[in-house]
Amino acid sequence: MRILHFSDIHFRKSEISTTQDPNFHLRSELVRDVVSQSQRLGPPDAIVISGDIAFAGDPAEFEFATEWLRNLCEACGCSMQSIFVVPGNHDAVRELADQDLVQLIHNQIKRAPDPTTELSRYLSNNSSNRLLYQSLDNFNQFALQFFCDLLPPERTRATRDLPLNDGSTLRLWGLNTAVLSSSRDDEGTLFVDRASFQITREPGVVNMVVAHHHLSWLQQGAELADHLNDVAPVQVFGHIHTNRVELNRDHVRLTASAAHPDRREAGWEPGYNFLEISVVGEPEMRRLHIRAHVRIWQTAPGGFQAKMDRNASVFEHFINLEPWRSTLATSEPVSPIEASIFGNDAAMLVSERGENMNNVRALGLRFYRLSFSKKSEICGRLGLLEDEDIGQPDHERFRRVLLRAHERGQLEDFAQAIVAAEQE
Repeated sequence: MRILHFSDIHFRKSEISTTQDPNFHLRSELVRDVVSQSQRLGPPDAIVISGDIAFAGDPAEFEFATEWLRNLCEACGCSMQSIFVVPGNHDAVRELADQDLVQLIHNQIKRAPDPTTELSRYLSNNSSNRLLYQSLDNFNQFALQFFCDLLPPERTRATRDLPLNDGSTLRLWGLNTAVLSSSRDDEGTLFVDRASFQITREPGVVNMVVAHHHLSWLQQGAELADHLNDVAPVQVFGHIHTNRVELNRDHVRLTASAAHPDRREAGWEPGYNFLEISVVGEPEMRRLHIRAHVRIWQTAPGGFQAKMDRNASVFEHFINLEPWRSTLATSEPVSPIEASIFGNDAAMLVSERGENMNNVRALGLRFYRLSFSKKSEICGRLGLLEDEDIGQPDHERFRRVLLRAHERGQLEDFAQAIVAAEQE
């Protein structure tokens, strides 16, 4: 399992697609290096972005990100279906997060005797959770195409299952550390909700946690670290713009460099990670084998180079796993996009494969690219909107439409409608 890990890309509306973009050459070199690493190691099976895709949460920034990621996937030989994203503080619209009423809720949560319980209370209320999440609406529209969009109170984290080499599962958990983010962020003042503490160990499952803010930025940082260290052998973060590699007995914790750090920052060092994850050993003596290729930018001469672990160009680590033997070793694994769309029902796809199921994998991405009016026309014509969708954010309505098309056996009609709309 090869995973490409980016963080803090910071596509800025005032710079992208202009001749004054200071990061144009840097991005070009980054893509060239990813292609080179993909040719050497194999194309990535997943691309994980741990937040701050945008700079100010502007729709134009997310549109540029989508196109850039599409070109990156094509260049390194992987699918857009492989992308997994979580929100960062720059993915939120600050003007909305800074509103007086929203700040009142933020302050009440942060000053409560038990802030985690107080946050859960606000997330369980439809009026207050809408206020808390409205600043992430543009991010969620972007994340919908990868089925990583969030909606409280039940869907406050994203998940994705990927097949490992021995038939076991690498389960991605995307946490939202930006739920209380605003222009008043400070280290140690942010929170995650209780869903982040419900990650558990399961036979044949290796948990990998993806979050934007480093644990030091969370008031529950020590508590969350204790929990994740017990249940998640692989942990990746961003935000601090400095790469860190921690190799521990039961877990590996990686913090990525920013793909686009501010050039005025001390120690300016753009970078990204390329991970190789596999299971080695017999079923009774399994070990997780992790090889982290940490790529960092150097100047004069310019180019991405390997960060060295003493004399080695790769950080290599082994973690003991519990005994486990696959009972479905000969079955074709459920694809990541199918697992994302259908959740616990994904296993049924193993016995329902065919041309129709192959088309499902790209359906969400193609639907996302249509204009709002074309999306709405398809939903209405196929009768896929319900009264319960009224008042929901656009990304949630369209997610429900795709799920209903599957449940009602209308995926073929849905796909044909998308093709027709693309040709108009």
